Amino acid sequence: MNSGWLPVGAAAATSALLLFGAPAGSPGGMLLAVLATLPLFLVGLSWGLFHGAAAGAAATFAILFSVGTSAGLYYGVVNALPAALLMWQAERAPDRPDRLVIMLTTCAAAPIVAAALYFGMQEGGLEAAVRGQLEAMLIDAVVDPSGSPPPQWREFVEAIAGIFPAMAATFWALLIAVNGALAQGLLRRFGKNRLPTPDIAAIRAPRVMLGALAVVLALTFVPGGTGFLANNLVPVVVLPLFFGGLSLMHWALRRSAAPGLWLGLLYLLLVVFGWPALILLLIGLVDTIFDFRGRAGPPPAAPTV
Repeated sequence: MNSGWLPVGAAAATSALLLFGAPAGSPGGMLLAVLATLPLFLVGLSWGLFHGAAAGAAATFAILFSVGTSAGLYYGVVNALPAALLMWQAERAPDRPDRLVIMLTTCAAAPIVAAALYFGMQEGGLEAAVRGQLEAMLIDAVVDPSGSPPPQWREFVEAIAGIFPAMAATFWALLIAVNGALAQGLLRRFGKNRLPTPDIAAIRAPRVMLGALAVVLALTFVPGGTGFLANNLVPVVVLPLFFGGLSLMHWALRRSAAPGLWLGLLYLLLVVFGWPALILLLIGLVDTIFDFRGRAGPPPAAPTV
């Protein structure tokens, strides 16, 4: 009798291999690593939260004993736990995609806050820890004939050290969202999805995020570790506004004659250029303030696949 344990084991093994199976630093390894949560979502969104969480836990323990404690903890915090929390939220309120976005934002912000509190007890705080880690990584990766990193690399470290936690957290959040959406799309295609697919056009950033953004922006003017933390929380706090803007574009383009074409073009611009994300962020901010969709009525139905 198949109670789902075979898929759990397969998902755990596949997820661990995607993250640690390829040579570290290789382009192929990096490409596979970004899909590490996909097997967890495939199991959790088809068999249920318990099986998805079990797959994440099994992969975590497998990595703990086969690779090392640090690698296992990294996998658990970065992949297994957030995936389980998002699957829990999806089962708890399948018709509220906005809550999924808030959970995703919380999962992205929590490690930054935790790291700031931990390193805040050390000299230099989180900023010094980030700078030191980046310098160590670059020294290992790039050296000139004299055996030291080229000056331009040191300048690069100085340029990104102040926003590196925000960059990492935002990139991670987008990857998790893509993995979850890809898993649900695959399951829906083959009729194996346990939950209905959330309607992206129904996402609305709660107005409380405006207050949270205002507080974080005000704290960026505080010197020291508090200001550094706030600077790195700003890109994370605005994630719901970005998704709100993307949602509004889905809502609006569904009313056009060729919604698939225009949405495909929108995503192409996002992937190729990146800067349209800022426009979507502003659109989401304005929509959160003025509630355009609430005034215009419900969106058209999502196109069937």
